[in-house]
Amino acid sequence: MRLHDLVLAIAVVAAPVAARATPNFPAAMARDLQLSAPPACTVCHATNAGGTGTVVKPFGKYLLSRGLAPFDEGSLAGALAAAGGERHDTDGDGILDVDALKQELDPNGSSAPTTGLEDPTFGCASTRGGEPTTTLLLALVVLLRLAAGHLSRRRGLERVGESTPGALTSTHEGTASRPGG
Repeated sequence: MRLHDLVLAIAVVAAPVAARATPNFPAAMARDLQLSAPPACTVCHATNAGGTGTVVKPFGKYLLSRGLAPFDEGSLAGALAAAGGERHDTDGDGILDVDALKQELDPNGSSAPTTGLEDPTFGCASTRGGEPTTTLLLALVVLLRLAAGHLSRRRGLERVGESTPGALTSTHEGTASRPGG
């Protein structure tokens, strides 16, 4: 198997993982900013379901512009530190984004509190039935299978080069003949 095929297989298998929202980010935000409760997913996403292409809120886009990467709590901490250091105020209401989150307000300008509405059972705050784990296990199985197939083919090619009874061998004249014949 060529390296290109292996990379393509990894990308196909990993795509469902990357397409999900990052379930640990609300809790990480609460921890990093010492919030009384995790913010709702909608401070960054269009809905609590999250997913690919749903970081549409200005605060979420700002965090992305400061290096936020999926499933990387370190990048989240860095982006939140940038928001505090730059004294960023997404909606221009005079309340810094970090302070708005600490006051349970949406930094995008909504007057609705970001917590206390519901405990999400899906989206970026939780997972349904262990789907990311299932996808990761599937990716691991596929990668192991590809590696086993690659090894098997490689060993088969090595064996073809060995002289075996009845195998074709080349002669100096460039023709094939059977050993002893």
